[in-house]
Amino acid sequence: MKKMMFSFVLMLATLPAGAQQVNAPASVPAQKIRQVVVKRDRSKDAEREAATKAFIGQQFTDLEMADADGNMHKLSEYVGNGRWLFVDMWASWCGPCRGEMPNVVAAYEKFHDKGFDIVGLSLDNKKEPWLKAVEDLKMPWTQLSDLKGWQSIVTEVYKVWSIPDNLLIDPQGKIVARGLRGEGLHAKLAEIFGK
Repeated sequence: MKKMMFSFVLMLATLPAGAQQVNAPASVPAQKIRQVVVKRDRSKDAEREAATKAFIGQQFTDLEMADADGNMHKLSEYVGNGRWLFVDMWASWCGPCRGEMPNVVAAYEKFHDKGFDIVGLSLDNKKEPWLKAVEDLKMPWTQLSDLKGWQSIVTEVYKVWSIPDNLLIDPQGKIVARGLRGEGLHAKLAEIFGK
């Protein structure tokens, strides 16, 4: 029941303005849906988009999170060194994140030897599903998480309101792009590294 309600509410939350009305499955009480849907305030979408895009052209902001063994790492450990860094903000429970991951893996395989690295910053709450997803999705790059979900340091520092989200940081530490997905990611990397 919870899963069905969550799926329906997620579908409602991602509908564009003016989209056709969608009816809830009969097994989902209307009161429950109203309680959850009310939390999605689209009036702030433009403000949020402006805040996230404000990072483009700025130097990255450092933060610290733990790896799978509990060892703390700063983002600055991975920035620079003559390489481009893709900071991938995701979670094991996020369907769109999991759906995008084969594209990210393909980009890593194609451009890693040319100077492209990835650091995953997970918004998971639990260690086991996080690590299982890393294994299942075959992500060979560094993974960090503070296991605080939406209260993660990354959501505060980089104004993350939805995932998947990402930053592309140049070798000098400047954020040059955000929210690259699908062909957009491959096109940007081909522009940087060549085909």
